[in-house]
Amino acid sequence: METGNHRQFGARLRRLAIAGATAMASLVAHVARADWGEEIIYFVMIDRFADSDGQRDFGVEPDNPLAFHGGDLRGLTEQLDEIQSLGATALWITPVARQVETPVPSSETGGLFHGHHGYWAEDLSGVDPRFGTEDDLIALADALHARGMKLMLDVVYNHLGASTAMARDPARQDWLRQGADCGGDAVTTCIFGLPDFRTEDPEVAAYVLEQQIGLAARVGADGFRLDTFKHLAPTFWSQHRAAVRARLGEDFYLLGELWGADKYEARPHFAADLVDGFIDFGFRKAIYDYLRGVQSGDKLGRYLTGRHRVEPGHHLAPFLSSHDMPLLLAQMRGDKARLKLGFTLLLTASGPPIVAWGEEVGRRGGVWPDNRGDMPWGARAIEPGAGLARDEALRGFVQALIAWRKAHPDLSHAEPETLLSTPDALVFAKGRCTVVGVNRGEEPLDLSGIEALGALVLSSQPADEPGILPPVSAHVWDRCAGA
Repeated sequence: METGNHRQFGARLRRLAIAGATAMASLVAHVARADWGEEIIYFVMIDRFADSDGQRDFGVEPDNPLAFHGGDLRGLTEQLDEIQSLGATALWITPVARQVETPVPSSETGGLFHGHHGYWAEDLSGVDPRFGTEDDLIALADALHARGMKLMLDVVYNHLGASTAMARDPARQDWLRQGADCGGDAVTTCIFGLPDFRTEDPEVAAYVLEQQIGLAARVGADGFRLDTFKHLAPTFWSQHRAAVRARLGEDFYLLGELWGADKYEARPHFAADLVDGFIDFGFRKAIYDYLRGVQSGDKLGRYLTGRHRVEPGHHLAPFLSSHDMPLLLAQMRGDKARLKLGFTLLLTASGPPIVAWGEEVGRRGGVWPDNRGDMPWGARAIEPGAGLARDEALRGFVQALIAWRKAHPDLSHAEPETLLSTPDALVFAKGRCTVVGVNRGEEPLDLSGIEALGALVLSSQPADEPGILPPVSAHVWDRCAGA
């Protein structure tokens, strides 16, 4: 967890950054580097979470899944109790940069696709007025820090939105690859046909670095989630790492999005110390395959044992759902019992787990664009998701898992030890006190052969008798109980 000293320095460092002080790094040099492996990250798409005033302004279309729905930074700040009470310790928000005004026709839906998601910047300076102002972002950072929580900004160095004015600006259009200039490799391709920054140009690199790092310094952010990591050259990321450390300090966290990454793909980037962590797509695939019957309990146990053997001080961040794929609940056809198995494995895994907005209350979120739905608020009059049903019992289960994780911080780094595995089930010990059991099968599992199982502290489904793991259920036991 982040130290108290770092929190006390936060406001002072931000003021120094605004003044352009170069002594920032030295002020934090003596502060112990935060271990983000112990954080619980809650991911929010700003436009889909909470609207501060409920007004249908800025062309908001709540019934259009491709348009802006009205969520903003002030609304998010007003609802931080929802996130903190779940147990999250860090908040990752989608990009805040001003978005292009011209929507893109969607061949999949036949509608117009707007930049509500934040990844289609007009330029990288300033906050989109539909999300709020830079002062609103500062207020969010301050409110999080007052709660002992962290802010992670989502940054896009690779591209701008399709209709950006920069593409037509004679002074800067050469900064972008477009059309026939787009290459065939990962770095020079123009993903989805979007204008691609020529970050190999020192002037372009200096511009994009200053926009993002400068914003982080002014608002007092604690980390970056790095979009489209593989689409920028390692030389850029090396320059980025040095600039971040010089301007934002040693403990500023860098979490990369390398699509499909597992420990093998992460290894060379960790060895080069370009980032602190990667989002763990391999974990998500393993859990999905286990829950749908493709991967056995025995194979899952072997995978979990070795998945997080990476460079010291670096992490793979496990997750179940994101804004770029169907939510796990949708892929489980609404089966919340199986989702609870997924949450149990997520919140006992090594590395900082990521929870996507609303999946803890049963936001189903199918294929795009449904995976980017509004936060369900039930009877609470919070737009844009007022009236959307939420499962408080599911939330309570996730909340209890997070509380157990916080009480046993060795879960963030200890390797599991398989105690029992079958084609459908896995029981493993992790750390000093925790034993975890998951059973996806339709038959109960007899646990009588496991010695010192411990006292049952958390169950997704009550057992009919002691020593039994019921069908489609997850249990957590405390093997230190009574010791």
